[in-house]
Amino acid sequence: MEVYFRVETIVKFTWTIENFYELVECRELHSETFFTGSYAWRIMITPKAANTGKGLSIYLDAVDIANAKTRYAGFKLSLINEFCRKKTKTRTKNKHLFSSENVKFGYKSFISSDEFLSPNNGFLVDNTCTIVAEGLCRIEKEFVQLLEKVCSKRPNLVESHRKRNMSQKFNEWSFTILGKVLQFLKTKKVKDMMNDDACKELQDLWEELEIAKFDDLSWLKEHVESALGMKNHMERGMKVKRLKGNVVALEGEVKSLKEKMIVAERDLEKARSELVKEEEGFVARDLNDELACM
Repeated sequence: MEVYFRVETIVKFTWTIENFYELVECRELHSETFFTGSYAWRIMITPKAANTGKGLSIYLDAVDIANAKTRYAGFKLSLINEFCRKKTKTRTKNKHLFSSENVKFGYKSFISSDEFLSPNNGFLVDNTCTIVAEGLCRIEKEFVQLLEKVCSKRPNLVESHRKRNMSQKFNEWSFTILGKVLQFLKTKKVKDMMNDDACKELQDLWEELEIAKFDDLSWLKEHVESALGMKNHMERGMKVKRLKGNVVALEGEVKSLKEKMIVAERDLEKARSELVKEEEGFVARDLNDELACM
């Protein structure tokens, strides 16, 4: 069985924009972030440009590209026609290189303002429009190198799939998911795992990888479990740090009180000594006693 490390993933993201006319002063409007594998994306549009007759721009925006070096992606952007799906506006880009200098790609005039804003055309209906992004993202060479490295150390990963005699498509999917998990663990930092979205992404990837049925992933499972438990670990660490601070503060207070106690005991002994000295030969007199007997 020959394994080709063609690592790619397809995702479909639907963005429904309500109350469009309340947003027409926005120069740019972004969707929520969505993912293809470990890569984050957003859709961007220009409501103000559409409202001023310049047409509606639609772009695909690569999120945090500076930290991810470069990425190739093929994608399709669609503006849904609610009256007739066959009239949906679609633009396709087979391959584009995103980088820190080129974080977005799209179309400045995806549709003219008149065509888009008219409620009779089906693109903006009841003050609502829908944009769909479909992406095919190919991971850069570093991703493939991760798979080659781990498979050279653990040849049973390939051998286990050879024995099952599964289809090439299934094998490619299996190693794709494995590559995504490896890349996630390599590129994410401890602080990233404080985010619930990152934890969910890794959990979903791991559940997919378990379906692939590799013979032995115990070596990887411990790293995944450690990453998934990082948020609780960090929260516990912050609690420990806070309690240590409390202990240090209380120890300082106790030390200060002990020092005050030592001074107070010394002053007490001194006062007792002075009292004993003054009491020697001293006879108390009643204030009502006569001064002398005649």
